Amino acid sequence: MALDFANTDIDSESDRSTDVLRSVEEFLAWCSYAGVAAASSAHTGLSVTEGQSLLRSAADVRAAIRIAVAALARQHGIDGTALRTLRSAYADAIGQATPTLDGNHLSWAWESGSPRDALSELVASAVDLLRDHPAGRLKECPSCGFVFLDTTRNGSRRWCSMEDCGTEEKMRRYIAKRAETRVRPMSPSR
Repeated sequence: MALDFANTDIDSESDRSTDVLRSVEEFLAWCSYAGVAAASSAHTGLSVTEGQSLLRSAADVRAAIRIAVAALARQHGIDGTALRTLRSAYADAIGQATPTLDGNHLSWAWESGSPRDALSELVASAVDLLRDHPAGRLKECPSCGFVFLDTTRNGSRRWCSMEDCGTEEKMRRYIAKRAETRVRPMSPSR
């Protein structure tokens, strides 16, 4: 869920008219689509100022998630500003949450009905992802820039999707190789 949210920035990078953070309603619609439980009970009765504040916070969190995952994917240290953004958002989120015990697993629930609850759930998802998954399994697609979790057995996944970027990359390599063989002069036969 957190990775999907981070990828919404790449989706809309060239055309901001498709950004899920254009309005609180669109943000909640995306959250519902993505399975953010808190979005189903959220009402949009925010003032314009509160809505703008929520969308700024969501954009900051989205950027921090992307920066953190991309840094781990590249095996670099995570930018301190991104970590501070996530830490602060996580502290706010947990401060508003109700702890629940599901079997032997502690989880958090947000039930105030505020759109901030959906953002809180996304933040908690991001922190869980960064804390619980090996950094080597968090990757960034070299073609489109999407971040993803490599769940393959041997950790060898290279693209966000073989059907999209993987096939395109293999086609690019094939075309480049064919072009190279056409340009290379034939050696004289004896």
